[in-house]
Amino acid sequence: MKITSKIRLIIALSLFFFCISFARELPISSPEDVGMSSEKLARTKSSVQALIDDKKTAGASIIVARKGKIVLFETFGMMDQKAKKTMQPDTIFRIYSMTKPITSVAAMMLYEQGKLKLDDPISKYIPNPVNTMIKCIR
Repeated sequence: MKITSKIRLIIALSLFFFCISFARELPISSPEDVGMSSEKLARTKSSVQALIDDKKTAGASIIVARKGKIVLFETFGMMDQKAKKTMQPDTIFRIYSMTKPITSVAAMMLYEQGKLKLDDPISKYIPNPVNTMIKCIR
């Protein structure tokens, strides 16, 4: 399965906001210390930079954390093109309709932990509301 640059950006931003939601400092580590590849992370950075160079987005922030340690945290491009302000690590983003990417990241995490199997019927995780109501009435 090929992951496009936009999907990588969405995943990276989702992880960024997910990590920030814990409101604690994470230690910084090298990618290899937590089982990741510096070379592959560099490809992610070049993909995001390409989006900025192609003027598909003005700016972006990437954070990648694994095993409770940050292995990549970088900013790219501009936070305000008119004022010529560069993106900063503490730039605040307006986000709209982020339910799908956040839910997707949560599902991927559950899959990695073995708590979600792709072959299981959806009814295993989301019960039929009609059957639930009938059980409550009885």
